[in-house]
Amino acid sequence: MRCRLVDSLTWLYPDSIVPAEPAQSLQVDVPRGGTAAVQILVTGADSPVGIRTPDAKTRVFHLLPVPVETNTGAIGFTEKPGEPQNPFVTRRAPFRVFDVMKPVDGNVQPPANGDALAFCVHVPIAPKDRPGCRQCTIDVLSGSAKATLSLAVNVHSVRVPPIGPASLKYTNWFSLELMAKRHNLKMWSPDHWAMIRRYARMMAEARQNMFWLQAADIFESRKDQPRLDAARLNRIVDIFTDAGMYYIEGPHFAARPDGRWLAKRFVLALNPKIQATSPEGIEWVARIGRQLQAQIDRRHWSKRWVQHVADEPIDENADDYRILAGAVRKYMPGVRIIEATLCKAVAGAIDIWVPQNWHFERDRDFLARQQTLGDEVWHYTCCFPGGQYLNRLMDGQLLRPTLLHWGNALYDLPGFLHWGLNHYRPFQDPFQQSVVDHGGGNALPAGDTHVVYPGTDGPWSSVRLQAQREGLEDYELLRMLKTRNPRKHKAVLAKVIRSFCDYTTDLALFRQTRRELLQTLD
Repeated sequence: MRCRLVDSLTWLYPDSIVPAEPAQSLQVDVPRGGTAAVQILVTGADSPVGIRTPDAKTRVFHLLPVPVETNTGAIGFTEKPGEPQNPFVTRRAPFRVFDVMKPVDGNVQPPANGDALAFCVHVPIAPKDRPGCRQCTIDVLSGSAKATLSLAVNVHSVRVPPIGPASLKYTNWFSLELMAKRHNLKMWSPDHWAMIRRYARMMAEARQNMFWLQAADIFESRKDQPRLDAARLNRIVDIFTDAGMYYIEGPHFAARPDGRWLAKRFVLALNPKIQATSPEGIEWVARIGRQLQAQIDRRHWSKRWVQHVADEPIDENADDYRILAGAVRKYMPGVRIIEATLCKAVAGAIDIWVPQNWHFERDRDFLARQQTLGDEVWHYTCCFPGGQYLNRLMDGQLLRPTLLHWGNALYDLPGFLHWGLNHYRPFQDPFQQSVVDHGGGNALPAGDTHVVYPGTDGPWSSVRLQAQREGLEDYELLRMLKTRNPRKHKAVLAKVIRSFCDYTTDLALFRQTRRELLQTLD
């Protein structure tokens, strides 16, 4: 049996090898309140692999491989025959990569072609937990074989603040329905509510501080009119609030009819037979908006609540969107409207712009003008962008999800959105399928639909989600540095990232620069 320690931002594959003289020690720099993580690659084990460590604060995960059937495209979606290949992928598809993080306690049954584990140590912020270097011994056991690995956790004095209203606004959209279906639970049963709580805790541990509501979860139709289930809404909000999250995303009022991208008119999300801006549709908007606003006022959520209208408006439906947004403002006075879009024609109808990061860079002048008018600007990723742009897909460098939030720091963007926490398609087993059909000859690239997995006992995290968490911690550190020393902040960023498509791929340089960041803040 051979073992080696591997940086947490390095992809591992079933065919990864352990050299004859593997790295058996590694140093990880971490702030107080952060998490030190490392991966362990094991090959040649002929019996179950066990991990033994004296540190009670550690968590061990068995990494499971998932397929990447097709590479991400050079622009977006996936590569298609006859189109240029994307030169910025880690491997040519098809291949398998370790992304699933299955919690383990005890032995791990190794697959025939190798095994991989992740080892995480949370660093508390209590006064008794002082900075300094801590040695953590990890024994890897398989039958009579034993390998001893040494992890040096260098704890810096600077403290990463907990999530809350002041941390980076970060949301992954999720499906409560799929939390029930993928764990074979009845919707709104006690077991379903318990499962929702588990997902909420995992999301908060990954530094998500905003949660999204879907209209169908909190409204029902009675006598062809929408009725808010206030008790269910309160319970959902309380669960995610108790987990540590702060911001609430109100549900979309409308959607495209039958999902037609170029449709000029929106239909109601709760009743797709009704055009959203028709007189009947506006009556529904009024009833929905007034009931939401009453509950916002009753529960004192006004500072926490932002409101969606219709996802990703474009030029073809901008007129309809503006009418609809005006109605939402009328019946939810003072609400801030947030939308994933970069449709200039809806200027004035949106308070929080969330463009894809490549669109942000293309139209920075326009967005800067909106900021001067008091608007906020975030960024998001999905099946776009591809190529060299930062995203969190399975065939891009694992450093990319981390650098997404160095991009937040570079451009002073206070938020990030992704649509896919657990939005598996009905036919998709995420353990066996990563690329899924999107219609029109397009496919969603590997990992776009989800960043957690439906485990046997609850949600299982992913290597990508934890890489993104590292970047979210770094964002808070970079923001501190900007306040203390703007010149140094600029210099540190310049070593790592110049734009969303111009950044280092040298992991050693990134680690050295991050250590410099931590030392500067000590």
